[in-house]
Amino acid sequence: MKYLKELVLFVSFIGVSVVGFTQTPAEFEANYAKRIKLEEINGVYIPFDLEDAFAELNRLSDPKGIARFKSAHEDSIAQSHFGLQQWVQFNWGFDEGSRLSHYMKSKGISVPDDMSRIIVLTYHRKLNGQPLMLEQEVALISQRMAEEKAKRDAQKKTVVIEKRPHKE
Repeated sequence: MKYLKELVLFVSFIGVSVVGFTQTPAEFEANYAKRIKLEEINGVYIPFDLEDAFAELNRLSDPKGIARFKSAHEDSIAQSHFGLQQWVQFNWGFDEGSRLSHYMKSKGISVPDDMSRIIVLTYHRKLNGQPLMLEQEVALISQRMAEEKAKRDAQKKTVVIEKRPHKE
């Protein structure tokens, strides 16, 4: 049964992603503007900031699961895209916009994968009584994105179009 729920979630996730690509940019923006004001999307409560997200994760989670999560090493938390990070990204509407994704964008985090990773990572730090270090995480993301852009720019090729007279 557990695997069935995960499969249904995965298939649903793929379906939502494919549907999202059929929207025009104007339709996406209009939908986004509506979604970021909603307290609930598809029957799921959407937190409004990090502290509210932490409270909601506490509310939804089993105490034993929280204890296991808390005792996990931070590196494994930050590197694991599947599981909780994927749940957060999908259920809290990061791909199509939600009030929490909008909040994360206001903090300088615009990629849904980064949003979910930062929420899960800072939740782990909160549970362990550590500083959240959100600003440092945002700086690391900005640095990574700048490096990726520089790499793409370095690989660009200049295309020259020559016009030659047509021979008759």
